[in-house]
Amino acid sequence: MKLTKKLIALVIVCVMALAITGCHKQNEIAVTVNGYEFTSGYYMCALVNAYLEGQSAVYESKEDTTSEINYFKEKIDDKEFSVWVKDRAIDLLEEIGTYKKLCDDKKIKIDDETKANAENTAYYMWSMYGYGALFEPNGVSYETYKKFTLDSYCQTLYFEHLYGEKGEKEIAAADVEKKLYDNFIIADLIDVTFSEETAEKKAETKTKLEGYLNDLTSKKKTFEEVYKLHNNITEEEKEEEKTENEDVEILEPLDEYAQILGAKDSGYDHDYFSDINKMATNEVKLITKKDNAGYLLVVKKDIKADPYYRDSLDMTVRHLLKDADFEKDMEKLFKEAKADINSYAVDRFKVKNIKEPSYS
Repeated sequence: MKLTKKLIALVIVCVMALAITGCHKQNEIAVTVNGYEFTSGYYMCALVNAYLEGQSAVYESKEDTTSEINYFKEKIDDKEFSVWVKDRAIDLLEEIGTYKKLCDDKKIKIDDETKANAENTAYYMWSMYGYGALFEPNGVSYETYKKFTLDSYCQTLYFEHLYGEKGEKEIAAADVEKKLYDNFIIADLIDVTFSEETAEKKAETKTKLEGYLNDLTSKKKTFEEVYKLHNNITEEEKEEEKTENEDVEILEPLDEYAQILGAKDSGYDHDYFSDINKMATNEVKLITKKDNAGYLLVVKKDIKADPYYRDSLDMTVRHLLKDADFEKDMEKLFKEAKADINSYAVDRFKVKNIKEPSYS
């Protein structure tokens, strides 16, 4: 009996010793790429991002999205969902490690504006878009998420270094302008989409919009007046909005009501781009949506007349022109960036154990 107790005690001591020597240290390095070390928390951030990316890929592949999807029974690129997510997390770190090295080699620094944009994006996604409720329960702190977001901006900086103005592979200004004006227009819009309105209500809406159409065509009212009337905006509300923002210096378009409409795959895709693009500048038109789903009251404007759009859409257009070349070149570098994986740190994170927020 005494011998048995001694054996049990010895086992307990051994288990405690293993627990002490086997615990994971704070800021433990999980993955190293190109000499850049990523902690376990940072790896988990990449894993959750890969998890979201995988869910999106599966969802988009489904014809029927009304039924609940069991993602763990799905495959992506002939890989089990969990395997794809784990592999994609490492891919993300290899990509970040590659961009960080390229930026360091070229002495490209993250400027204050880019840093502020990255931090604002991180804050918005974490607090306003609800990412904090997903990442934090899975062991990712806000500071880690913010660092991951900031590091991801190295891709943007390197692309600008290559293809921006005065870049190594600068795109001719004439090519940028042509792509811009071929793929983007601006217009003042009142957009009405029906849901469960009665036929009587739909007819009433059409009559009201036709009244606006006549007022705009005859120049009896400006679009601003029509817009305020339609949206019940008072002068007091407008003045209060201006007062709240009076200390903020922002480059703004000449027409505050103008909206950017883009061709397919432009990033500003609009279903009625082709119809509106055919209109003359300042032409007014009431467009009936497909399947009588609503109406668009449109005043076509001249995007070339406002320098705001040449500036604000500059990088968007450069990406449209050069993303294919850029991605092809980067794929070669990603393959060269082999991740040094600390299996002890990484293997404890299981895709199936990722916790999702409860919205019940």
